[in-house]
Amino acid sequence: MDRTAKVIIVDSRRFARTYIEMCVGTSPRYEVVASIPLAEELPKFVDENPADLITLDIPMERGIDGLTAAAKVKRSHPGIKIIICTSLNQTDWMDKAKSIGIESFWHNEYSKLPLLEAMDRTMDGESVYINDYPEIYLGKLPTSKLTEKQKELLSYLIGGYTNKVIAEKMFLSANTVKSYLDDIMLTSGIHSRTELAVCASKLGL
Repeated sequence: MDRTAKVIIVDSRRFARTYIEMCVGTSPRYEVVASIPLAEELPKFVDENPADLITLDIPMERGIDGLTAAAKVKRSHPGIKIIICTSLNQTDWMDKAKSIGIESFWHNEYSKLPLLEAMDRTMDGESVYINDYPEIYLGKLPTSKLTEKQKELLSYLIGGYTNKVIAEKMFLSANTVKSYLDDIMLTSGIHSRTELAVCASKLGL
């Protein structure tokens, strides 16, 4: 690409956006056209503004997550390249990113190459993913062993909902929700719902 590539940065954390802006600013190959705090703003923004590359975190403070936003962008603008840039650990995120068509996945702790190099290789047509991503644990429980229902339940638990409200949202009985929670706590070795919610939140569940 002869012209400067237009980059959109999407991350709820201001310090993360600033870090990526600094990385991009060291290369004459790129130009930051927007730094956005919420993924839900991204699909409309790219409809109205040209872009070549998006760096995108997955968890957001509110609204849709980064993977959901990326799927919407890929449906309407398949030519825009996307790099997931995250600091949280969830082993199935890479599989979901690949299924959406996201070009690259960069983790600031486990990726072995600098972000700018990942951007260059992505823009040059490569798909850059982590080769050695460690198993992530919720207590003693590998998060890869969690079912989709369990992950959904944990997301509501992080939101502070009671078992009754969770049951209504998941179309389950309150007893079933309690059984799910008891099973997660038993296998993870985490003994309170408050501690479970804190641990799950730290992992981005």
